[in-house]
Formats: sequence, structure tokens, C-alpha cells
Amino acid sequence: MKNIRILYPLFIVQAYLFFTLVIYVFGPVQFETHNPLLFYALMAFYLLAFAFGYVIGVLEKNVGLLRRKERHFSNRLFYFNFLIGLVMLLGTYRNVMISESLIPFEIFKEVSRGISEPGLVYTERMARLAAGDTSGSRLFNVLSLGFSFSKLFFLFICLYYWSDLNRFKKILAGFYGLMFLSTGFASGTNAPLFIFAIFCVISGACILFLRGNRNLKKYIGVFGVLLCLPILSFGYIMSVRGGSFDYFAGSSPLGDVSVSLAALEFVGFFSIFLYSLVWLNYYLVQGYYGFSLILNLDQNWTYGFGNSAFLQRQIELLFGIDISNVTFQARVSDIWDVSAQWHSFYGQMANDVGLIGVGFVMFFLGLLLSKVWISVLYQNSFFGLCLLPIFGILIIFIPANNQVFGYLDTLSYAIVVSICWFLEDKKVRFLK
Repeated sequence: MKNIRILYPLFIVQAYLFFTLVIYVFGPVQFETHNPLLFYALMAFYLLAFAFGYVIGVLEKNVGLLRRKERHFSNRLFYFNFLIGLVMLLGTYRNVMISESLIPFEIFKEVSRGISEPGLVYTERMARLAAGDTSGSRLFNVLSLGFSFSKLFFLFICLYYWSDLNRFKKILAGFYGLMFLSTGFASGTNAPLFIFAIFCVISGACILFLRGNRNLKKYIGVFGVLLCLPILSFGYIMSVRGGSFDYFAGSSPLGDVSVSLAALEFVGFFSIFLYSLVWLNYYLVQGYYGFSLILNLDQNWTYGFGNSAFLQRQIELLFGIDISNVTFQARVSDIWDVSAQWHSFYGQMANDVGLIGVGFVMFFLGLLLSKVWISVLYQNSFFGLCLLPIFGILIIFIPANNQVFGYLDTLSYAIVVSICWFLEDKKVRFLK
């Protein structure tokens, strides 16, 4: 193939997923795999299915590849998405902090306390949730499915048009970024920090690469720092929650989890970083262990919603049907707590399509990624480029959980931006 760039995503995805399996087998946190022969056979099958789908997408005849699109900066697009995204951020902050008002009057106090006492605020929040405390209206939460995409979409707009933004717009972008991160700081949770960093790094790297920016190599160091910050923050939060390595063994009643490193003192940069990486090892690949536990179970029908905890909650809320208790994950909860431990993307998708069906899902993802990458590489597709960071998040979290489809913000972004990408060549006015 003349242009090897067309295969870059395939190489990256395969290398990453293989690397996570290496970490799972040889990392400092050790897991006792159940049904190992079937487990590794399925891992190979899923990787091959993804690669086959990607290659089919590349080899299939693509029409209109010579036509390039140019998308210019729009004040209306910028301010509209800023306002909608900000409202969605405020709604998320209210829901996470379990407050009544959409306006976070005590945000500075709550963020400051969350940074200084992340373990305590996290414990208090979990206690309130366990007691049944909730916030937010049902109508707002339903409408959020159609508009929550703007929370991430505005970040992409800022990165894509950064050189076109004046000082005022850059200040707004910086304020928006701080608001995005404030939920994680105030609640003592890690997810907003990781999603923000991963989304921005992948978006920035793809934008610079596709524009042929000569300084891309210089930015690699900046991207590395951006990814290290949430890792260090993660390690710090786990340390103040009292997270010793003994927790790993205690998470498995069967005694299937252990750690090969002695306890580390949380002093000095090296020990802090190593401590954080060990915890990251545990969280990143623990879903593989959960997947191995379900391999001897029969599949129960979950109406196509078994892959997403978010969708399961909505089905129960709207129709009173609780399917969560028939999922693979719920059925092994006595040995791998469904409410405390992660299960891989593979296991969650298997609720709906079965173990073999997951291979077809991976085939489709490979095919779709190839089509999106081709549209970006040869047609300068704006919405195709928008999809790459959400693909990145999905792939990164495959060993851990179904991050994209399991949560409102990422699910909304994936759906809305995919529709926009599909309609991009059509005569749809709002896309022009």
C-alpha cells in the first residue's frame, strides 16, 4: 500500500491491546485467570476480528476521496456550543455533588476542599448516595442525552480552531476547561481528569498530525506531561483514601489477585509515580479478570441494553424493567463485586451478543474506524476528526470497562457526532 499512514490506527490499536494483555500477565498486580485456554483464544479472536474489519474497510472501494473540505471558524458555532456545554457541565456538577441548585454557589469552597481532602469528600459523597440522596430532574437528565455531547465537542472546537481564537475566546476556553475539571476535583473522583486529558491529547495529536505540523515532535513532551498529571493525581487520591496494596488481594474473595511489589511509601517523585502506576495497572486490566469469570456462564437476553449501565438505569426508570441482575457481571458479583470492580468492554458487550458475537462487534469497530480515518485522511472530514478521540477513549478502556457506551456524556457524543459524520456529505444545512 502506497500510503502507510492509512494503517496507523490499526497498528496503534493492536499494539495497545496486546500491550495491555502483557501488563495483565506480567504486571506487578497479578490475576489468576479462569478458563485460561478459552480466555486467550477469545482475546486472539477479538484482535483478529478488529484487524480483519479494518483491512476490509481499507480495501473496499472508496468514492470521492479526492474531494477535500475546508471548514472555517464560526462565532455562532463557538458561542452556541459554549453555552450549551456550560449548562451541561453545571448539570453534571449538580448531579455529582448532589446539590439542588444548577448554579454552584460554593464551587470554590468545594473544589478547595476536594483538592485538600479528596478521600473525605469521596467517602461523604458515597455515603449520601448509599442513603438514597439524588439531585436533578428527570426531564433534564433525559434531555441531556441529546445535548451532553457538547461538553466534549466544545473542547474539540477550541483545539481545532485555537489559532483562530482571540484572547477573549481563549479565556472562555480556559474557564470552560477548569469547569470541566472542577467536578472531579470537588468530588474526589478521577474520571473527569482522565477523560479530559485523554480527549484533549488525542484530539491535539490528531489535529497536528493531519495538518502536517512540523512541531508535532516537540508537542509529544507536552502531551506526555498532560497524561502524567491525571496519573499522579489518581495515585494521590488513592493514597489519601487509604489505598494500600493490600486492597488488591481483598478485592477477590477467591484470593485470585496479588501484588508482587512491597508496600511503597508515598514520598519522592519516583515512589509516587511507581505507586500511581501500580494502581493504574490494577484498574486498567482488572476487567480482563472479570471477563475470565463469565466464560462458563450461559447468556441471558438483555434486550440490547446489557452493555451499558447508564442505559440499564434509564430502562428501569422509564419502564420499571431491571435487567441489571441478569447480566454476566451481576451473576459473578459475589466473587467480583459489580458495584466496586470493573468488567471489560468484551464482557459487557457479551451480555447482548454473546462471547462469539463480541468478535463481530470488534469487526464492525475496525471497519468503522477505517472508514472514519479514510474520511479524515483523504477528505479532511471535520466530524471524522471529531470521532477519533472518542474512538481513542473506547479503545483505551476496553480492558477496563465500556467507557463510551456506559456513560451519558461519551454515549451522547458518540451518537451525535457519528450522525453528523454520516450526514457530512449530505445536503444538511446545519452541518455546513
